[in-house]
Amino acid sequence: MSDTSVDLTPDQQRIHALPFLGDDPTVGQPEIPTEEDKTDFWVILKLFLRAWPYIRPHIFGRWFVPGQGTQENVAEGVGGGGYGFGYAPILVTLTAIAGPFVVGLDTSNTQFPLNLLYLSIAGMVVCSWPVAFAAGKHQTMAAALLIVMGLVANLTATFVIDGFADGIYAAIVTLACVAGWTFHFRSHEGRLEYRVRVHAHLVYFYAITWVRNFIELAVGLMLADMLNQSILQADPIMPALAAMIGAPEWGRDAAETLTQEQRHEVKWLYAKVFLVNALILLQVGVVIAYYRVWILQRINQDLRLTLLERWHQLSLRYHSDHRVGDSIFRIYQDSAQVTAVIDRLMGVTMACFSYLTCIFLVTLLSPWMGLIATTIIVPALLWARWAMPRMRSLSLAARAASSDVTSRVQESFGAIRLIKAYGAEDRAQKRFEDDSIISFHAAFRVRRLIAFVTIIMFTIAAAFLLTGEFLMAMWANVGSEAYANELIALVGVSFIIWNLTAFNWTKEQFHGATNNVRSIMRQWLTAQDIAMGLKRVFDILDIEPDIQDDPDAIPLNGLRQEIRFDQVAFAYEEDRPVLADVSFSAQPGTVTAIVGPTGSGKSSLMGLLLRLYDPSVGSITIDGEDLRGYQVESLRQNIAVALQENVLFALSVRDNIRYVAPGATDQQVQDAIRVACMDDYVDGLPEGLDTVLGDRGGKLSTGQRQRLSIARAVVRDTPILILDEPTAALDAATEHRVMDNLAEWGRDRAIFLITHRISTIRRTDNILYLDDGHIVESGDHDTLMKREDGRYRSFVESESSLFRAGEDT
Repeated sequence: MSDTSVDLTPDQQRIHALPFLGDDPTVGQPEIPTEEDKTDFWVILKLFLRAWPYIRPHIFGRWFVPGQGTQENVAEGVGGGGYGFGYAPILVTLTAIAGPFVVGLDTSNTQFPLNLLYLSIAGMVVCSWPVAFAAGKHQTMAAALLIVMGLVANLTATFVIDGFADGIYAAIVTLACVAGWTFHFRSHEGRLEYRVRVHAHLVYFYAITWVRNFIELAVGLMLADMLNQSILQADPIMPALAAMIGAPEWGRDAAETLTQEQRHEVKWLYAKVFLVNALILLQVGVVIAYYRVWILQRINQDLRLTLLERWHQLSLRYHSDHRVGDSIFRIYQDSAQVTAVIDRLMGVTMACFSYLTCIFLVTLLSPWMGLIATTIIVPALLWARWAMPRMRSLSLAARAASSDVTSRVQESFGAIRLIKAYGAEDRAQKRFEDDSIISFHAAFRVRRLIAFVTIIMFTIAAAFLLTGEFLMAMWANVGSEAYANELIALVGVSFIIWNLTAFNWTKEQFHGATNNVRSIMRQWLTAQDIAMGLKRVFDILDIEPDIQDDPDAIPLNGLRQEIRFDQVAFAYEEDRPVLADVSFSAQPGTVTAIVGPTGSGKSSLMGLLLRLYDPSVGSITIDGEDLRGYQVESLRQNIAVALQENVLFALSVRDNIRYVAPGATDQQVQDAIRVACMDDYVDGLPEGLDTVLGDRGGKLSTGQRQRLSIARAVVRDTPILILDEPTAALDAATEHRVMDNLAEWGRDRAIFLITHRISTIRRTDNILYLDDGHIVESGDHDTLMKREDGRYRSFVESESSLFRAGEDT
């Protein structure tokens, strides 16, 4: 925010937050200069490819093995596990040879376009063999070429060759190839076993979408010809359609014109085909939309869980340096961009396919129209070069601003007691509004750029459209011949000359081509925002945790001898030492008190024992083994902690106690309650242990929360217990009972207390007095009190004086 915004009332700030034109000069904007953007196409593509591990399971799916169910691991691309599909190329070859005879194709006709179909089918046969038996890059290249050959075969059969037999032929050969990818076999212990690929949802999604698009294009071509030629001009219908409805005499190869009665029948046929096609496409569209959302949410969930897992692995040093709200935004919002990647890949793939199809079909009628539709991509690329860096800069700024708003909300909710206690609601509201206005404005700048780029692209496309439509109208007016009239005649439509049907259909395809370019442009523009969100996600995933298991780390199985700190030094930063030359030991059955002034390193000392950090110098050992030699998870499973903050959750009392030990029995919970002296207030709660606490335990007093925190540590039943100011909020009588119970419970355990309560300290076996990161004194209470000028004795006398002064008051 700039200084001038301070003079504005909240209402005025809201008014100025989003001016109709331009930017509000009173709103400070997070700026990332466009000149600093080093991101190019390959960087964006690399970010997208990094999402592959989360996409891969939905392409390759998983194996279903009879008797074993669906396997957990992601299936291999083409083989593995001793399974193979050597039968597939044999099946493809036999299908390719026998297919024409089965469906009734004329094998003696090797003229175009049947020769193109046969060549592409032969390519599929040839490629199927290395896919089944080769390995590495040769297998990958053969698989890619097989897919291309399959597309050519099916496109040729659908749109170039008249009739249905060729389409059925291409389909069964394609299914034979798919069978090899789906069904694998192996011989194991003298019996034949098989497995089936399932859950390849993205493959299923694309297959359904391609089929829908094929049907939509083929039916659209047929309906356009029926309406403009047969119904309006009495021309006979396409021969394939005539044969399909059982009226071959209505076809162009059998009649020159339609009677009035036949035109009437064609009109009703058109209505039926149109209605049935619309109903089918509507239902398929609903299924595709639902399926798409389902797939994307599964992928998003996988990335979000991975991101949260890595966030938990990061050291406290990272968490200390980053706002919680920023992490929340990255996990919740930025992680969702992986679904947007799939969405954009789907959208761009479909748009590119539609664009190329439109170019191909338009070029058949006129190469000039094909050239015009192709060259529209040139100004689109030039315009994209200007827009993309600006989009990335504004997107990063907007995401940072949104992250600040999330952080502000989290901080306000976390400090609600303090805010209310000091009447700071207005200031908290003001800070939130400041961040919210900046975020609102930054997000609007992104949307404004998208709108501006889209409008300019629409203007460019309109210029090409007007040029193309003028030429098409002129050719239709004079009845010029279409470019590939012999090829077009094979399909049976009336586009061999430019007429009303050719004009309307080509105009629709030409519009489709320009719309696809605009769609690609818009989707690639928004892809920049997606990439910036992914960048923020991968920034976290790229951070290697400071604390990791050594390759030969072993599990920790209890404490038998001692815990030893040997000349340990530690610093959060090189110029800020926290601990220096710390040495002591603790045995099972002892209680060690850690005392000293604020900032002396008490909590850091226990953080080292938990391996929240590693020491800069020296070593910490348990039973003679360095902590680094133990697996981190097993180490922490052997240590229980009762924190000073008393963090509680909006769960029942029972579930709060069990939070660190979900498998604890009711008897173990009751024992923990007894040790923590919770009996006196648990029985008085409305539903006892099943009473659900408010957020952060708001229904309990500070002392009650503290005892619940102790019970939570006790129920874990670990050989090492760390208590940070465990009795600070307890009265003297309750403190005495709790400490007696802990002493009895901890007979075979090592207990560490961080405390300032003299009554608690004097009951411990060993006292470590820390000051400025050094252990200046150690021993039991009586020993340390005998030192005339001892630091511990001075501390006790000061605390006692303050206590007596408080009693006198």
